[in-house]
Amino acid sequence: MITTLKSWFSYRFARLSTGVKMLLILSAFLLPLGLIAIWASIQSAQQKTQDRTEQTLGRLEVKAQRINATLVRGIITIGTASGAIALTPQNSRICESTLKRLEHGPLPGRYALFADAVQPRCASPGFAPVRRGSDNPRAHSIAEITPDGQALQLYVFGEKGRLEGVAEYSRETLSRLTYIPGTPAAFDLTLNQEGGGGTMVLRDEYEEGPFVRTVNGSHPVADRQLRLDLAASAVPITFLEALTILLPVLMWLAASVIGWLVVDRYLVRPLRRMQRLVSAYQPGDRDFGLPRVKSPAREIGELGLAFEGVAQTVARHEAELEAAVERQTRLVREVHHRVKNNLQVVASLLNIHSRGSSNEAAAAAYASIQRRVDALAVVHRNHYAELEENRGVALKPLVSELAANLRATAPASAANMTIRVDLEPYYATQDVAVSVAFLVTEAVEFAMFCGAASVQISLTGEGAALSTAQLVLESDSLRGQMDCDEKVTDRFERIVTGLSRQLRTSIDRNTDIGRYALAITVVDKADRG
Repeated sequence: MITTLKSWFSYRFARLSTGVKMLLILSAFLLPLGLIAIWASIQSAQQKTQDRTEQTLGRLEVKAQRINATLVRGIITIGTASGAIALTPQNSRICESTLKRLEHGPLPGRYALFADAVQPRCASPGFAPVRRGSDNPRAHSIAEITPDGQALQLYVFGEKGRLEGVAEYSRETLSRLTYIPGTPAAFDLTLNQEGGGGTMVLRDEYEEGPFVRTVNGSHPVADRQLRLDLAASAVPITFLEALTILLPVLMWLAASVIGWLVVDRYLVRPLRRMQRLVSAYQPGDRDFGLPRVKSPAREIGELGLAFEGVAQTVARHEAELEAAVERQTRLVREVHHRVKNNLQVVASLLNIHSRGSSNEAAAAAYASIQRRVDALAVVHRNHYAELEENRGVALKPLVSELAANLRATAPASAANMTIRVDLEPYYATQDVAVSVAFLVTEAVEFAMFCGAASVQISLTGEGAALSTAQLVLESDSLRGQMDCDEKVTDRFERIVTGLSRQLRTSIDRNTDIGRYALAITVVDKADRG
């Protein structure tokens, strides 16, 4: 299964273009670096988020310290003022001046000073706190949130648990006190009584959102009598941090794409253009010129120049070879032409000697030799005619011309003999054509000497084979019933048997109907598609 999957991936990868392969390879090699950069960016963003959370909780601690500092200041101020009032007469104006300083101090509020009395010696207008004792003799102050949650009352006790004074701070005052200028105002801040009791909402501006992380924190206030609770937003990741995380991905993609563009533009495209030009080159092109391939890669330019040099060298060699082949062709033509002319001269000389001889046997011998020379001359003439196409010797015109020459040179005793030819347009090599010409000449001449009335020569395809054809010779002289000279018959049989061996075949003799058939090797057929 794994081997099949690897083969499938290898096949798919091999079919991709070079540019896409380079893009995938660069992406794969740069991906680990991109992942490391992303991991480092995420760790940095998480650390910054943790820092923001700690910063938010640190601001909560500052708010609690502000409230504690205010309460401590109030305890000290009330204790000092109460001691001073206790030493003055009832109608002393020091009480009014002390209240005025307290009410317009750093933290405005309402105050009531008892100075060890049952009723307040002096109090802010409209402020009449309920007198109460200390539940814990060791406690010097009690901080309570009013039931309506709109104020915080601070009871200050002296020695032996005597009430010295009461301070009341409004919700608005504490809200201003706990706000740190320059920090976000969208947060929830509540002051709760420990152990159950009142709750004061100092700020209620926080709203949760889909991309907002809530930070919750608590801090004790007033010796753990109160608890300051905070709910604020801490953005889990800022835009710049998200950009920092995505930057390695963008750099990875940019590096892969830029690398692919550089490779595709300066390497693959010039090579692809060169490949198209090379593919369009055809052997024999004389004016092949490879355009200069513009590329910073010096090797590609040198490769183009080298191929152009090779192409020009090949074209020059092809031109030289064509010239040599043309010279060779002219030489072969000249040789065939001279051989044909020489054979015709020999045939003419034999014809002259045959006609000029007074001895009939000698004349017949000259005529017999002339027919064979004519047969050889016909083969050369037909081979010369087919030399351009190089398909071999056409047997149909060869045998037809040979039959015409044999009729023309027939003796007077065979002047009425007919030669019928039925041949398909096959081609054969020169060696096969010479043997076929001699075979036909021997058969026709044997028929002339035996007084046959006709000779039938046919050439047809042999079954489904395209490389062989069947040559059939039919004549009364081949039946063996005619009155032929025994020497002539014996010589004829020996010659045709020898010629069949040259053709590397055997003769199928049927003396009942006067038919000799043999298979010959052919190289082509004119009407074959």
